[in-house]
Amino acid sequence: MRINRLALKVLSIISASLLLSSCAQPSKSYMTDKADGVFLSTPREWHRISSASLAKEESKSNADGAAERAAAVLWQEAASSSSQYLAADVLSLKTPSEPIVYARVRTLLPDEVNSISYNSLRDLILPVTSWANGTIKTPVFDISVDEESVHKGGRGVHTVFNFTQTNGTSQTVDQTAILSTDHSTIYVLIIRCSTSCYNKEHTTLEKIAQSFTVRGI
Repeated sequence: MRINRLALKVLSIISASLLLSSCAQPSKSYMTDKADGVFLSTPREWHRISSASLAKEESKSNADGAAERAAAVLWQEAASSSSQYLAADVLSLKTPSEPIVYARVRTLLPDEVNSISYNSLRDLILPVTSWANGTIKTPVFDISVDEESVHKGGRGVHTVFNFTQTNGTSQTVDQTAILSTDHSTIYVLIIRCSTSCYNKEHTTLEKIAQSFTVRGI
């Protein structure tokens, strides 16, 4: 009888310890650039895509100014709910079926410093302003959010929009672009997913966007 009571006591202690350890496990993982004062959080189980792999992929681009912009990058990192996505998928505009989150900090180039505006921040990856005012036609385009985003380290624009690609797939982009207070640096967060995926994961993706914090240097 004494052995059984001792065994039950040990089992109860072990069970309690396991319960405490599982409860203490964080639900979030942080993407942080302490040197430049920026961070955001993603679900803990999401797959990370390193700065090194992103830089290697970006170095393959032959687009005008790509090399200069790549050289000005101070920090970048990405994450996705699926491990199938790599750096090439992050830097592509191909519609992902699972969410991709990409954060980037880079110094402005000399010709950008005096010309940067909310429109140019909004148009970092796609001609959103021209689509919105009808200067450039797109099959289907819709903006659901377009608001100023103010942080301790700067201010800019938060935009959420849908657009339809030539293959007929609809993609939703949740983009925040912040200009530092000294107008020398831009902080960018891009969350992309097919529109159906974005609608399904809206709560999670909205929390990621809201966690994006620019404190600056």
